[in-house]
Amino acid sequence: MVSILAQERILGAAMGAAFGTGVVLYQQALLYRSTAQAIEFISGKPPVISPPKVPEPLFSKRTRAELAHAWNVGIDKSLGALIASLSSRGW
Repeated sequence: MVSILAQERILGAAMGAAFGTGVVLYQQALLYRSTAQAIEFISGKPPVISPPKVPEPLFSKRTRAELAHAWNVGIDKSLGALIASLSSRGW
């Protein structure tokens, strides 16, 4: 069985590696993007500006309203006792 201290160190190393990888990939993407923009600027071509994409809604208005209602009912059922308790205490 691995001690708690060793587990914490392994977890910290794994989290640090994941964070470091994310930072490196983000910086690499920024570098590639800036290089592409510099090449376009140097070549004298006007930058290609694509029109913004408008995402299509995933659900219809009725489905969204039903989903919102179901969500609210679920929250009311799960947190109703807590809200009633806090209300009775003057919160």
